[in-house]
Parts: sequence; C-alpha cells; structure tokens
Amino acid sequence: MKKLRAIALILFVGGCAFFLAYRFLQPPGPGQGGQESPRTTDAHCNQSLWQYVYNPGRLQVLNACISVTGAVEEVRKEADGDVHILFRLDQQFASLLNEKNISRQQGDLVLELICQVKVRQPDAAEPCSQYNGPYFDPVVGQRYLVWGVYVHDADHGWNELHPVTSMLPIEATLP
Repeated sequence: MKKLRAIALILFVGGCAFFLAYRFLQPPGPGQGGQESPRTTDAHCNQSLWQYVYNPGRLQVLNACISVTGAVEEVRKEADGDVHILFRLDQQFASLLNEKNISRQQGDLVLELICQVKVRQPDAAEPCSQYNGPYFDPVVGQRYLVWGVYVHDADHGWNELHPVTSMLPIEATLP
C-alpha cells in the first residue's frame, strides 16, 4: 500500500511540474500577450525616466511596460520640453484607445517623448534639467515598434504611452 501511495505521489508531483513547465514555456496565444494584445516586459522600460516627467500626478498607470506597433502621423514640440506624437496603432492594439483618443486625437494613441526639446514652460524646466536621454528622431509616416508606460492622462482624458522608453523603426509589411 505504501508503494502505491508513493507512486501516486510521484505521478502527481511530476504531472504538476510538467503542467507548469508547459504553461510557462509556451509562447503566448491570442489575447495572452501575442500579436492580439500589447507585449509586456520590464526589460524594455526604464522606470527611472519617471523622475523627468512633468506633473506625473495627472497620469494613471494602466500598464508599467508595453509595446505597440504603428505609424507616426504627426509630431509636435510641446512647451514642457516633450515631443507629442499622434501614433496610428496597428489594428491589434485598437483596444488601447478610449473615446477621447478617438474624438480629440484623430483616433490615435498619444506618445510622449519626454525632455526632447528646449523647455519653454517655466514650471516644467526642473524635471528636464538633469535629463540625459534617450533621444528620438521620429519621422512622420515611418512605422515603429514603441515601448513605454501605458497611462491615462486624467487632465486630458485620453490614453498615452508616457514616457516612451524605446522607439525602433520597422519595415512596412505588404498585405
């Protein structure tokens, strides 16, 4: 009887170990972080950039580190030193947009590249005073893979990646 219990226990533990190994070593499927939803990893997001964000209290963090793909539609230099980008998301990321993104940002996600240009707003000068990168040179029409903190901007009501931590050009794919 003891032998049978020992074999049952070994089979149970082995089965649990196999299930956990299978579960955690499989690539994500649709809706689990694959192409159907934003990818997440802290390795691509530099959390120390928060110290340079102007008025961070207005930003509600929805996801500390995500990646998205899409194309730059518009680039604006802001008085607080940030570059504000309207970013046309690829279709699989449309769920990141809210009503204000659609009505006030032309259906785009806002990307905030912090401390990229000369600060013209006196109360925003301090956060950027010690900033030393990363710096970006976004090109309108170019497709990118972008990493950053996904936030809701309570002052404006739309969703953003703020701050953006990485912005890599990618090739356009043909249908």
